[in-house]
Amino acid sequence: MIEELNKLINEAVSAGVFPGANYCLVTEKRNYFDSFGNKSLYPNPEENGLDTIYDLASVSKVLSTTTSIMLLLERGKLRLYDSVSTYLPHFRHKDILIWDLLTHTSGLQADIPRASKLQSREECLEKIYACDPVYEKGSKIVYSDIGFMLLGFVVESISGISLAEFAKKNIFESLDMFDTSYNPLEKERCAPTEERRDEIFNGFLKGYVHDEKAYILGGVAGHAGVFSTVKDISNFIKMILNDGKFNGKQFLSKPTIDLLFTKQVEIKSGISLDSDARGLGWIIKGSYSSAGDLASNLTILHTGFTGTNIFIDRINHIGFCLLSNRVHPTRDNLKIIPFRAKLGNYIISHFYKEKYLNGN
Repeated sequence: MIEELNKLINEAVSAGVFPGANYCLVTEKRNYFDSFGNKSLYPNPEENGLDTIYDLASVSKVLSTTTSIMLLLERGKLRLYDSVSTYLPHFRHKDILIWDLLTHTSGLQADIPRASKLQSREECLEKIYACDPVYEKGSKIVYSDIGFMLLGFVVESISGISLAEFAKKNIFESLDMFDTSYNPLEKERCAPTEERRDEIFNGFLKGYVHDEKAYILGGVAGHAGVFSTVKDISNFIKMILNDGKFNGKQFLSKPTIDLLFTKQVEIKSGISLDSDARGLGWIIKGSYSSAGDLASNLTILHTGFTGTNIFIDRINHIGFCLLSNRVHPTRDNLKIIPFRAKLGNYIISHFYKEKYLNGN
């Protein structure tokens, strides 16, 4: 089974879906890891390896920011239905709640227009706090980087330290994720992303965050900025699948894990009842899922623009993460979108049985 999975990823490398990729597959019986292709094509080819550090892009939203919010919730520092302005006095919209930001239903726009033109952290902050709602709060789901940037600021306001420091002390170190960080120091281990040539950066981004807003914010933001390896992320997946326990210690409570798998909002349309469903930070498996068609309804997932994705299926007890740099050398390569779901279908259909059989 694993040989065929590896073959599918090797075929994707040959087809130009990405220059290379690493994965972790966590089942009830064992963990699988492998590495494929090159981590770099330009300016010089570099062979990939399991120690390659990848820019997670929006997977940062769930790995770091959402988890940080839930840790603060467990510690009695916030509740989901607090107004964002309670913690961010400069945020003018007092009716927008933490829950609204986590579920992408706040009314705020998706992004800052022309983000690559931002000249400073101060300019970025000014544009974030100047945002007005563009639709009625709670009327639809609009995936918003701005909402998660605000959540990152909430973590910093409550904790009194940077999001990077909070995540390092409270998440990454607790889960033995020692190669996971914002602004990685070992840049030579990082897979490069896109070539950027403008007033802000000139060259291939390697060890510097790809997202323009996170970059101008200093590499640390609620919506993007985390770099990691598949071995580190396997620890996070094991914690979720083990009802919040890792290495015998309770990292998140089981009620918190239950809540992460609970559907909060959903939009259905058409006779096929196409579903876009969200939990707290996480996508809940619906139609057109990046986890594929066979994942159970108790599956949480997320993708990242650079070519990363993670899904955790609680019923089948399977967790999977694929890290790639599909934006190297250009973001115009979109071949990964259908590939993710096809790979998910293979994984669920062939590895679900490891929950019931003795590893065969």
